[in-house]
Amino acid sequence: MLIDRRLLSNLDHALLVAVVIAVLFGCAMIYSATRWNTRLTAGNPLLYVKKQLAAAALGAAASLVVLSVDYHYLERFAKWIYLASLLLLASVFVFGKRTKGAIGWIKIGPVAIQPCEYAKIGVVIALAAYLAQQDDLSDLRSFIVPALIVAAPMALVVAQNDLGSALVLAPVFFAMMYAAGADAKLLLAIVGVILLVIAPFSYFFLLQTHQQMRIKVFFNPGLDPRGYGYNVMQSVIAIGSGGLLGKGYGQSTQARLNFLPEHHTDFIFSVIAEELGFFGATAALAVLFFIVHRGYSVAQEARDKFGALLAVGLTSVMLVHIFVNAGMTMNVSPCTGIPLPFFSAGGSALMAMTISIAIVQNVYMRRKKIIF
Repeated sequence: MLIDRRLLSNLDHALLVAVVIAVLFGCAMIYSATRWNTRLTAGNPLLYVKKQLAAAALGAAASLVVLSVDYHYLERFAKWIYLASLLLLASVFVFGKRTKGAIGWIKIGPVAIQPCEYAKIGVVIALAAYLAQQDDLSDLRSFIVPALIVAAPMALVVAQNDLGSALVLAPVFFAMMYAAGADAKLLLAIVGVILLVIAPFSYFFLLQTHQQMRIKVFFNPGLDPRGYGYNVMQSVIAIGSGGLLGKGYGQSTQARLNFLPEHHTDFIFSVIAEELGFFGATAALAVLFFIVHRGYSVAQEARDKFGALLAVGLTSVMLVHIFVNAGMTMNVSPCTGIPLPFFSAGGSALMAMTISIAIVQNVYMRRKKIIF
């Protein structure tokens, strides 16, 4: 057996059960969102469910490998993992396929891979390995190397025209810096400069027109109701029409009549809210936030600083995804193509999130010494 049974007994079983529930819940909603759409399913109502379950199975297999290896090996090979992540992101410019304006996918036969989802794991590992060796993070100079570790992959993802995925790493960076012992006041000062100086400058001089429009319609969706504001307006209609109890499973008119674009991927939360209502949407978020809660709890119980930072970083990636995705469906955050963890259809996102959970479980399993 690859994993010692004494280590398996140390698994966070509550976290494992919550992830399984989230995956199955997600598959049920993907089926509901796609079964009526023959254009998507090519006449096979279970097509996307089968794809999602296949990705979950591959993620589970990869997770067994991750669990069998002590997470400290990740620290030892962090530089190589980081370099591999950068090469994977760069390979998109050679082998990538442009989809809806972004060039973030590599297609190998019938399989499409989104490198940025896996690269997030590599960046967290590299940043955790570096910060674990630092004792003093009290001045700006100590931020230079960590910022460069995050900035390089962010630049590659931005060059792929996927600003949303790139920006996920920014709050993760600050969360890990804080967990590593950086001065809170300094972190707040840097955030202030970003929001008050860098963000406005970027908006006027660096962002492309379509990126500026997404921000504009965030404040006023009616500015372009048939264009950039269309998705979020249809999403808000779907969520509002669900009420407390919803229209019933499989009864999402926004999805069935194709008013709501990307209803099985980016806007799956809107379908949940329309069909299952406020209580169903709350249940979905409750499962996800429980997973986040367990992730941060693992960080608190980790044996060492590297393990704690790994758990903080990977859990923060998930938390940012939840806030951004659910937020954009309700128009409380700009519209970006960020998937809802375990719920949105997408093999790369699901596999990457499953592997992330396996790494967190690895940290939890080895929080105590095993007496032989």
